[in-house]
Amino acid sequence: MEAPTPTPELPEDIVPDILKWLPVKSLVRFRCVSKSWHSLITSSSFIHMHLHFNQSRSLIILARYCDTLLSIGPQQQQQHQPNFNITTTTAVDGFQEAVQLHSFGLVKNLPYYVKGHCDGLICVVVNDGGDGALVLWNPSIRQYKRLPLPRNFHSTREVFGLGFDSTIGDYKVVRAPSSYCQMKIKGYHPQVEVLTLGSNTWRKIPDEDTPPFCIEHFFQATNANGALYWLVAANDEPFRCEILRFDLAKEKFKVVPSPPDTFRRNVSWLGTLEGSLCAIHTQRLSYVDVWTSKNDETWTKLITIPRMPGPEASVRHSDYVPLCFTSNGAVVIGIKLEGFATYHPIENKVSKLAVQGVEHWLQETVCAESLVSPYAADEPAAARQHQIRSAHTAPRSLWQLILGVGNYFSCSSGDPRQ
Repeated sequence: MEAPTPTPELPEDIVPDILKWLPVKSLVRFRCVSKSWHSLITSSSFIHMHLHFNQSRSLIILARYCDTLLSIGPQQQQQHQPNFNITTTTAVDGFQEAVQLHSFGLVKNLPYYVKGHCDGLICVVVNDGGDGALVLWNPSIRQYKRLPLPRNFHSTREVFGLGFDSTIGDYKVVRAPSSYCQMKIKGYHPQVEVLTLGSNTWRKIPDEDTPPFCIEHFFQATNANGALYWLVAANDEPFRCEILRFDLAKEKFKVVPSPPDTFRRNVSWLGTLEGSLCAIHTQRLSYVDVWTSKNDETWTKLITIPRMPGPEASVRHSDYVPLCFTSNGAVVIGIKLEGFATYHPIENKVSKLAVQGVEHWLQETVCAESLVSPYAADEPAAARQHQIRSAHTAPRSLWQLILGVGNYFSCSSGDPRQ
């Protein structure tokens, strides 16, 4: 009887280079293979490497205020192919229906707002009928963490943002002045506070650095270029908006020039496409120009999206929100009160996109699919060093794992701390 052919062994140093291309869903299951695989996949060095090489893997999260969140998520894709596959009701072109995110039960039947996101972490404020909750949540790995509340916390009416400060290698949650609180809460004193995850405590920035603006509580912070951005009402022209920037490293505010526009329209939307800051003017024409900036000074027209044919009321009052690019170069668009569409630049055509399971939503958030844990900053330095050393002792049955030989993966990610 012939001996079985041995599984080829891999050099230890190329194991992380292979795993870094796999989707989060697979890596979450792979953590259960052994202690050494768990150490590798949960190490900060591997998490950051995986995030860097998987920027195009994203989720569209739809917040529904007093209802569960929905996810329109990616399918497995070839490497280097951005970004998104969303399914229609007829499952054309690889699109799928929206699914409920049951792993985040805190929001069920409660008012909540998404305030911002960064590297797969989403900042959510929940009005639970008591003091409220400020939460960091990663839907890809099903982990969430309650953050300490700042003083005089006003629940969902507050304004927050989330970003990564590369100068210290840590995430920051920023509390900014709220327009609602300014108008409705007696004795409200606008101020800015910052929570660094590593410290897990709030600290106030000097009063002289507090901006002379307040922000609408339903606006999400846009994270790009090492900063957070919000739209604010101009002090000298109440019906005009300006772009307010908060530098995460310097912790200073400034006003960013708006994109050029011959019609002197307001900027009505801020967001990101492929990691770059983007803006759209008030939409009163038969087309929508999407502008992008990498340096806060120079704006470049990224794409012009024509309106879908329809009655005049629809043209004037439907807000277009570009969400992401698909692998074939089309732009997925959210249309206020109407649903979704795709725009194909080569064909110069906008097509209606029917997504099954989506009847209404309040906010849309496009966040990275990542392994970043909201608990990462809780780990002592010694434990992180142990993880990095353990990353070089992974088992060598990688061929079996990648090829799907054997049913190793019956475990799930139910424990939020695993």
